[in-house]
Amino acid sequence: MNHYLRAIGYNKINNLLELNLILREIIKNPTYRSVQSTKYGSYLAQFQKDLGSGYGISVIGEYPNTAHPEEYFVMEYYFPYYYGSGQTSEESMFLELCSDRLAYTGVSNNSNLGIPLIFHVQNILDYKLYAHHCPYEPILTEVAYSGLSTEGVIILGFEEKGDLEKNKQKSREEKRGRLISAARNGDMDAVESLTLADIDLYSSVSKRSKDEDIYSIVDSYIIPFGSNSEEYSIMGTITRYSMELNQLTNSTLHTMTVQANGIEIDVLIHDQDLMGEPAVGRRFKGIIWLQGYLILPDDYPHRDETIS
Repeated sequence: MNHYLRAIGYNKINNLLELNLILREIIKNPTYRSVQSTKYGSYLAQFQKDLGSGYGISVIGEYPNTAHPEEYFVMEYYFPYYYGSGQTSEESMFLELCSDRLAYTGVSNNSNLGIPLIFHVQNILDYKLYAHHCPYEPILTEVAYSGLSTEGVIILGFEEKGDLEKNKQKSREEKRGRLISAARNGDMDAVESLTLADIDLYSSVSKRSKDEDIYSIVDSYIIPFGSNSEEYSIMGTITRYSMELNQLTNSTLHTMTVQANGIEIDVLIHDQDLMGEPAVGRRFKGIIWLQGYLILPDDYPHRDETIS
């Protein structure tokens, strides 16, 4: 079973029979579907069922006949999802098709991080259909990030910064972003400037950590976590928060928008997996499975269109 099902409220599934009944109902009555014919005469399909406000389960697979998908559908895999409410513009982004299943991994180069940001693409067949019709379009750069979490804690936020301090921080972030972009293009002076800046930062943090708590020095971060390239350890300020009840499982869920390293990520977590009381201005610290909804052009083909 997918470990992150509990993040959308399914924390009491006891066996595969219960899970298969849930997946079968999704195939019969999806919120929407995306279908594509193949050169072999079968059909690839993605069924998605919204189970609450922006979250649900997506099923990917294949069936030979579109007339009775619930009867003939052969599931390849499924995954829980949570849609992000924001929209992030990346400098560049490319997608890789997984070798073992019909899934795409997105890789974006965000100047605020200095490292590639790897995420699981949610609207898989929508993108596949778009890429078929628009093979020579420029690379997509708009994505809505979200994360499912099964481990999180709420900590106090920093004091509200004044306008002058906010402007200084924004200026520093923009300067660092320009240096990272230049370094990627082979500018050795930019590489040297970034190296010196990191050395100074490390020295400053090392000195302050002797007398201060580390979370009073570092206000946010995004760090790769574990062996799954799409999992991250994050900490950031909560800018929006609400509580959600999954009426199908009677589970209380927490939804929050977390601002980390200049990136907005909408996080969904089960009440039992969150320690502390979330509120706007406080910080969320936890492990997330990063997902992304690709923002496709308005005139891309409809979901039920098939291609050969």
